[in-house]
Amino acid sequence: MLKKQRGLTAISWIIVIAFLGVQGMMALRIIPLYMNYNSAKSIMDNLVRDPDVAGKSPKEIKDILGKRLDINNLYILRNNKDAFKFEKAKKGLVLVMNYEERGPIFGNLEFVATFQHEVVLPLRQN
Repeated sequence: MLKKQRGLTAISWIIVIAFLGVQGMMALRIIPLYMNYNSAKSIMDNLVRDPDVAGKSPKEIKDILGKRLDINNLYILRNNKDAFKFEKAKKGLVLVMNYEERGPIFGNLEFVATFQHEVVLPLRQN
């Protein structure tokens, strides 16, 4: 008399554990990128609320931004010259963060993450 199988077989467990292992490895490589992006995004959002930034030149704002990136250990963004750009707008100066991160998952499999955020820095109030 045959018994009904209950639960997973050993091979099924190996497949499930391997799948979860790959997912965990991907998460360990990708989550820090999103944490860096959220830190940079909050730095940019805080620049809008900082009264000392209003009316400053793009070079002065970039210096302030660079110092804040250094404080938060975001050296990758600080050293990336193309990550931050300034654009003129009617309401003020638009600071645009646009960059891409690439990294290995395993073997020749890689991931690409693209991040973009922009804030409008107000003009100086007279």
